[in-house]
Amino acid sequence: MSVPREEMGDNIGLLHSLNFTFQYSIPGTSDRLVVGAETGLGIYASIMKHQDLSFADGSGIQTNVNYTSNVFNGSLFTRVNFLKDRTWSPYVNLKGGYSQFYSNVVVGDPEDASSCEALERKNLIRDHTFFMAYGGGVQIDLSVFSRKEKPGKCLIDLSVNKINGGSLNYINTKHIESEMHTDPNNPAPTTSKGEPFNLRFINITTQTIHEHQVAELYNSPLRMLDIKVGMLFTL
Repeated sequence: MSVPREEMGDNIGLLHSLNFTFQYSIPGTSDRLVVGAETGLGIYASIMKHQDLSFADGSGIQTNVNYTSNVFNGSLFTRVNFLKDRTWSPYVNLKGGYSQFYSNVVVGDPEDASSCEALERKNLIRDHTFFMAYGGGVQIDLSVFSRKEKPGKCLIDLSVNKINGGSLNYINTKHIESEMHTDPNNPAPTTSKGEPFNLRFINITTQTIHEHQVAELYNSPLRMLDIKVGMLFTL
């Protein structure tokens, strides 16, 4: 299957994620050289759409379809701090890692139980790639804002990174059409650039197995601008 290549930002929404970071300052570098690991889990879509999955003759199904899309990331990084033992410290960093995109498409019970029924109520679309990222940020010691805080124990971390990775297949969750249908032997005309993503259904009356389109599949290189606001605690 040839999946159309598109810009990822045109087809998915903003990714919101929760990340956990462990970092270690290299001895003898005055805390200026740091290495670490980071992992995170995010979500960029959680949508329920009422779908009229009908053919031209009126046969088909009307039901709710739930779309949930998540991303898992894991990476290793190195960072260079420009200043030593300051209440604020700008830095640059470089990281490399692995990213996995996965989406669940869940078909609900039909409004008319005598029409047709999904043979695949839940389907997982999954793809992964490796990535490199570069950027920078600043760490601000909380003791700047409160004299009760012990210097160096808790830091605010603000960063921006540009992520570049390989190509991924994923479903379009930014512009899900409310009425999509397809017949493998007689496809409906469409102006979409996406590849139809179909699930199998069975006609309750005739026991005929057919397909309905429930989403569109795209392929894009992983290109993201990662903006983070976090807290770091010294152990």
